[in-house]
Amino acid sequence: MKYQKQLAAIKSSQYSRAELLKLLTNAEAKFKAGDDDAKIIIDAINFATPSDKEILFMGFCPNANIENRLDIEWREKGICTFDWEESETQMERFQNVRVGDKIVLKKQNINRQIMELSGHGKVTSVKRNEDGLNYLVMAWSDQERIIEVPLMGCTYTVNVKAMEAIEDQMPEEFFEWLDG
Repeated sequence: MKYQKQLAAIKSSQYSRAELLKLLTNAEAKFKAGDDDAKIIIDAINFATPSDKEILFMGFCPNANIENRLDIEWREKGICTFDWEESETQMERFQNVRVGDKIVLKKQNINRQIMELSGHGKVTSVKRNEDGLNYLVMAWSDQERIIEVPLMGCTYTVNVKAMEAIEDQMPEEFFEWLDG
């Protein structure tokens, strides 16, 4: 197969998320141009774990209204979604989430400068819906304990943080909760 070297590198987590995104864009263009073998690369990327790890702190109450909560549905269906297209920055962040990344469900209290964390899971695959937007297939933890941790900077719904920043800013309780 002509893409064997790339396929092996994808499966062994040698590519960063930026490199995977570039590879995906190229493979999609080749597939649209008639290269059917490029589909193997596209499929592999959708199950690939990047070399750089991140955690996505994800808000789950649209319009900050608990009555609009999405976390219960996400857990029942084993997914995580984000479709607020008006926020290009957040859409881009969500579209760049990859297999192996952790999603932590958060509810922010800006006045107290804390986040209430109510659950977490690991991305097992990335799929696309009929609108061409990614949604995440999740292995949600059974963790039901809610903890409060420091608010980490921005207050976006989709708040992606590199592991180095999390290790520097989060208390030990967070890591114990994440492992539980």
